[in-house]
Amino acid sequence: MASFFVDANTVISALGFVGNESALLEYAQRGLCDLVTNEHVREEVRRFLERQPGLSAARRGQAMARLARRIVMLPDPPREDLAAARRRVSDPRDLAVVVGFEGSGCDFLVTGDQGLRKGVPRALTTRQALRRIEAALGATDLPAEDG
Repeated sequence: MASFFVDANTVISALGFVGNESALLEYAQRGLCDLVTNEHVREEVRRFLERQPGLSAARRGQAMARLARRIVMLPDPPREDLAAARRRVSDPRDLAVVVGFEGSGCDFLVTGDQGLRKGVPRALTTRQALRRIEAALGATDLPAEDG
């Protein structure tokens, strides 16, 4: 079974929209893949949800609980590891994601960030992740939206 480290943009889309990202979350719920992230990403998702004016505290809490049920949460990488990676990660905001992925043992990083995908050899779009899962299952049905 494949394991995927998910970035904040993937998680936010999974929680808020119907499409590839929510399908990936559903696959994890069904035990077809493992989804992993770290505290940095969780905090980024929480801050995003807090900035949504139409989202009540109860709905934010439900979204965060859904995330906790379906995604394995790892601690953030040590500061020394982040400092050591600074030269090879172009955007400092991506440090905790890249170093977290590298230390996670996951097969792939799933992100909507095109720049991050270019810089990380095992980074995929959500659609590519779904294709890998479905190929392993012998299925070909994909959600219509691209992600």
